[in-house]
Amino acid sequence: MAYNLCSSPSSLCKPLCNTPSSSSRDSKSRNLNNNFYHSSKINTLSCQSRTTSLQITNVSLQDEEIPRQQTSKDSNFNEETGSSSKSYIWVNPKSSRASIHRKRSYDAKYTSLVNAAKSLNSCSSNKNDVSNVLSEFDDKFLEQDAVVILNNMSNPDTALLALKFFQERLKFQREVVVYNVTLKVFRKGRDLDKAEKLFDEMLERGVKPDNFTFSTIISCARLCNLADKAVEWFEKMPSFGLEPDDVTFSTMIDSYGRAGKVEKALSLYDRARTGEWRIDATTLSTLIRIYKVAGDFDGCLNVYEEMKALGVKPNLVVYNILLDAMGRAKRPWQVKKFYQDLIDSGLSPSFATYAALLHAYGRARYGDDAIKIYREMKEKGLGIECSSL
Repeated sequence: MAYNLCSSPSSLCKPLCNTPSSSSRDSKSRNLNNNFYHSSKINTLSCQSRTTSLQITNVSLQDEEIPRQQTSKDSNFNEETGSSSKSYIWVNPKSSRASIHRKRSYDAKYTSLVNAAKSLNSCSSNKNDVSNVLSEFDDKFLEQDAVVILNNMSNPDTALLALKFFQERLKFQREVVVYNVTLKVFRKGRDLDKAEKLFDEMLERGVKPDNFTFSTIISCARLCNLADKAVEWFEKMPSFGLEPDDVTFSTMIDSYGRAGKVEKALSLYDRARTGEWRIDATTLSTLIRIYKVAGDFDGCLNVYEEMKALGVKPNLVVYNILLDAMGRAKRPWQVKKFYQDLIDSGLSPSFATYAALLHAYGRARYGDDAIKIYREMKEKGLGIECSSL
């Protein structure tokens, strides 16, 4: 018996299996041998791989946790159907999938706000109709929602009613933004009178205008071909402690030029240039036009050279003005140069381009060049009157 106890589990198993059962070996003895056998087997496995044992232990602990979570009672669980009345999807907020869900949710809301703006544009200009359109949202409006709706409107009358509706229900953090987008509606309708009245209302409510407020009103005046009004509003800015930005400077250089105030336009251009404001092709085209009208054709060329030095790419309007200016100056060689620059830049000549070329070559008695341009126009299907030749 001592030999069997000291043997390996494999040798121990043989005598246990081959020894016939007898009455002298009671169940207690068999239990002792079996316990020893199982204990030896477990110890052997433990010695072979402690890491495996630890991993198995961890898995078993996790396996015990899962059933507890699954068997927990859900308040929405239906025992008859075996399903929950609510479904939950957890998405990692840092994942790309989360951003997609947020975008879809925002896009859906934005679409509904734009549709509300369209409904307001077409509804009657009375308080009840406007309230009926906006009441579909159950008064669950945010400040941003009001801005989106007003920004997408084009009916000045209903826009004012919508503004009143929001002012009665919301406490704005930046009320000037709401006024600015409403002013944009008046600009779309080219209604400067209502824009000026809304500006006065802003001041009465204690809302301080910003640069965007003035640039919107100034551009509205320009669209109404009221250059003097644009100048008037521009000159009000310092009294509100506002400094014009690059967009306002560009707008006002053009406005001063159209109002015939050349010195003001040039002075403002010098101010913008020394202040390192961004100067675009539209602003520079205005300056070229000013010099052209004044008969200062060298001034036109100087602006063009400065444009290249600033890295501003001339557009088709700039080239058309230069072609007309050089034609008036009877400089056909420079007309040819600018036309070639236009083609090399990838721009397509317009009817105004060809008209300027015909006038320039006609003044300079460049008959062959004029006929060449005429044929080019004919190939492109552009009509022409005899008076252009």
